Parts: sequence; C-alpha cells; structure tokens
Amino acid sequence: MAPLLIILFLCTTMSCFSAVSGRSDINEIVPSSQRNIPPDYWPTEGWRNSTPQEHGMNNETLYDMVRLIDAQDYPVLSIVIVKDGYVVFEQYLSEYLTAQYRHLLHSVTKSFTGALIGIAFQQGLLSGVNETVLSFFPEYEIANPDPRKDRMTIEDLLTMTPGLDWDEWSTPYVDPDTNTLMGMMYSSDAVKFVLDRPMTSEPGTTWTYCGGASVLLGAIIQKVSNSSTLEFAHEYLFDPLGFDYGTWYLLPGGWYNTQGGLRLTTLDIARLGFLYLNNGTWDGTQILPADFIAQATSPIDIPNALGEPFGYGWHWWTRSDLGVYFAYGRYGQKIMVSPEHDLVVAFNAMVPDDGYDPEFDLFRDYILKSIEEGPDKSGTDSIPIQLYVAGLVLSVTMIPLIAAAVYVSVARFQHRKPLSPETP
Repeated sequence: MAPLLIILFLCTTMSCFSAVSGRSDINEIVPSSQRNIPPDYWPTEGWRNSTPQEHGMNNETLYDMVRLIDAQDYPVLSIVIVKDGYVVFEQYLSEYLTAQYRHLLHSVTKSFTGALIGIAFQQGLLSGVNETVLSFFPEYEIANPDPRKDRMTIEDLLTMTPGLDWDEWSTPYVDPDTNTLMGMMYSSDAVKFVLDRPMTSEPGTTWTYCGGASVLLGAIIQKVSNSSTLEFAHEYLFDPLGFDYGTWYLLPGGWYNTQGGLRLTTLDIARLGFLYLNNGTWDGTQILPADFIAQATSPIDIPNALGEPFGYGWHWWTRSDLGVYFAYGRYGQKIMVSPEHDLVVAFNAMVPDDGYDPEFDLFRDYILKSIEEGPDKSGTDSIPIQLYVAGLVLSVTMIPLIAAAVYVSVARFQHRKPLSPETP
C-alpha cells in the first residue's frame, strides 16, 4: 500500500508543479500594466517603487537608454519614470545630483505658476480668465498707456499672447539692453517693468515667448491670496502633494521669480505631472479644476515660434507627434505626460543653449519603445510556448517511469534482510 501512496503523492506533486510553472490559459492573463495599482494609492507620503516589467515596459531597453547617455556623454543628470502611479525607473547620472538635490527648473517653473492660477480658480480667488491684468495693479502709474494694454487678460498671459513688446529668445540671456528678460532682472521692480512695456499687437492674437507674462501671473496670485506666492504654493500645492521643501528665488521689487526661479527635486516635479494626469485630483481632493487642466494641456490655434509639432496651451507645451504635453525649461528640464500610457517622465539636465537636447529622442526611441516592446521576460514566462508544451509532455511521460522506479525501490526495501549489529 505504501508504494501506491508514494506514487499518488508524486503524480499529484508533479501535476501541481505543472500548473504553477505553466500558463493555464494565456488569453486569461491580465496585462500587468492593468493591475497592481491600488485605487487608494497617492504618493503624498512618498512614491511607491516597482519595476518596468510589472508595468508593461522593457527593462533592457531603458538601460540601453542609460548606456547611450553614457556613451554619447549626453548632459542628462536625472530621469524619473512614473508608470501607472509607480516609480519604475529612477536614475541619477551625475556624482553631485541625488534624489534629494533640488535642481533649478528654469522655465518648468512656468507650469507650476500656471497650476497656481488654476488653484486660485478652484479656491474662488479668481472669477475667470477674462479678468483684465491691469485691474490687479491699481497702485502703479504705468508707462506707455494703450487701450490694448487695458484689454490684456489672464488668459493672454497664460497663452503667451499678451501683445507686449518682448524679446528674450533672439539674443543671449546676458545683456539687459537687448534681452527683455534680462532687462526685467536688472530693473528696480520686475512687475512694473513688465507692465510698462509698449504694446506691439492686440492681446490674444500673436504668440511671443514672454517670461514677463509668468511674472505677472505670480504677482496676481500674491495679490488675490494676501500671501506670498511661495506661501500660497506650499499651502495649496506643495504640502497637499507631499513635496519636499522648495526654494523660490525673488525678483526686484520683492516678487517671486515665477517664470524661472523654482528649485525642486526630480521626484517632486513628477508629482505635478501626476496631478495633471489625474485631472487635478489628488487623494480625493480637487486641487485645481479639471476643465482648467483640459485647457492648459490643449494647444491654442495661434502658431508659436517652434512650429509643428509643438503647440502651446496655458503654460504647458504639447507635441502632437509624441502624444504628450510637457513643461519645458532651459538646459533640458522637462516634465512629460502621456495620458495614453498613464506615464509621467521627469528630466533634469545641463544641455548647453547651442547643444543637442536628446530628451525627446530618448523619450520616443527608448521610453515609448519600451512600452511598445512590453516587459522583457524572465523565469517561466520567458520560455517559448513550444518549449513549454514540450516540457509539459516530457513531464507527463516521465511520471510512469519515475513511479515504477520508486515502486521497485520501495518493494526491495520492504523485502530486504535486516542488517545485524555486527555487519560491517
């Protein structure tokens, strides 16, 4: 009876092994990118980490990207990839830049400023984007009066179409006499400097990259909230989302540099992308209106200086060919959001003004490609189906042979003569 019990145990064990190590029905397997995402998980207390494979990405392709950056000596300093709400890839490629390092965001700051305007709408501090800009600054005696300036609105600032005489792209950021942004930096009052600029077009008709527009938006936040821009940001954005402490530089006149002076970690700037990806909602709270998010991330009809495939919304850029909207800062600072792939990618870099910025190519050729390829397989899932079937057939074939061998061994053991104590 004992041999039969052993045979039964072996057959049961091997069949269980086959069921565990095999795939009972390939078509019933749910893609990993559609599971393992707790509906109540928000990274307020910290991002949760996972692997690219668990979220449908090819890990080897992502490390190919890192190897390319190293081989080509690209000035990329950090990369954070958030897929399905999890940090699946985090690389710091400079000896001085760590997860705790607060990088100067340059014009990525503008997207944070735009978010604060959205929060002001959510808080009821602003009534609409058609509020006129000059109505917030009655204390200033403004130079170059113009009826068109009187018609300039919050939306015109958000879309970079204020109609002001402004040029910060055609000349280097060094000469305050030729570069308007530098002129603002060296003025006695940054807000008055912007408001004093002559008008060159009707607001809302011509796109001109204008850091001064972002400075006015930050000043409006300060006006309507009766607090500093940084205090407002901490109360309604940084603290609710779990940011590390941010640094925000000041401009002449005591205004915050809301066009380019914010310092945050790479992990924290990814939080802003995640907030926008979730339509302004964070852990059950509507931080800024969903319709504001939709407008901010949709390109306006007015052409911008970069041309197709680039578009511009409300202080966010878009790229139609990549299916993303993104925050874009000098030297290669970026937050890229792909709603289609539930994906946020944050970059910090030190790309020279006249240098090649590799990040869009890296995003397309490696990050999106890793999603298209799917996870690199390991363990039993890496076995081709033909080998799996062959192994299953072999295991079934071997069961009788193993059982027979065990039966014979047990039978011999039961019938052998016991050894005497004197047997050597």
